[in-house]
Amino acid sequence: MSVCWWWGFLWDLAVLQPLGQQKKLVKTKVTQANANLVELEAREQAVTARREVDPDRENRQRLAILEEELTKSRMQLAEKIVSLISPQEMPELLKELLRRQKGLQLTRLENLPPEELNLGEKVSEKKLSTGLYRHRLQIEFAGDYLSTLRYLRELEKLPGNLVWQQLEIETLEYPKAKVTLEVFTLSLDPGWIGG
Repeated sequence: MSVCWWWGFLWDLAVLQPLGQQKKLVKTKVTQANANLVELEAREQAVTARREVDPDRENRQRLAILEEELTKSRMQLAEKIVSLISPQEMPELLKELLRRQKGLQLTRLENLPPEELNLGEKVSEKKLSTGLYRHRLQIEFAGDYLSTLRYLRELEKLPGNLVWQQLEIETLEYPKAKVTLEVFTLSLDPGWIGG
């Protein structure tokens, strides 16, 4: 019995104990690998969840709403300015009305640069554009006071609206005066006034 026991002891010492230690080591590595796998799966789920969430979705929705409102506003604006005299018609109309008034003589007609009207609000260091342009025209003529008054009344009667911005009357030699009139109209087109 002592030989068997001795072989058993050696077998235990030489084979079973190292196998047991290796088994524990493998179990520890498997447990650690499983923990790493669980952590990687959690990370994958977090990345997948983030990928499905669009961080700019709200901004895009807000932009779409604002663009729709801008389109509606531009359409309403276009409907309202239909009643205005077009920038292309304005010079010829002013000259024609002047030709009809006896006692008035055209001395100068000048296009002034168009100006884009803005809302006064800034969006990221830029003025908020309305797409609406003021087209100004300066007309200068000479004539007597009553002829000038009749001309201005005819301007007021025009079916399309024309806005007076400035009126200067300088008496030259009685009853003659030099009249400088600045008028403008509005449009959605930034182009220069024709004529």
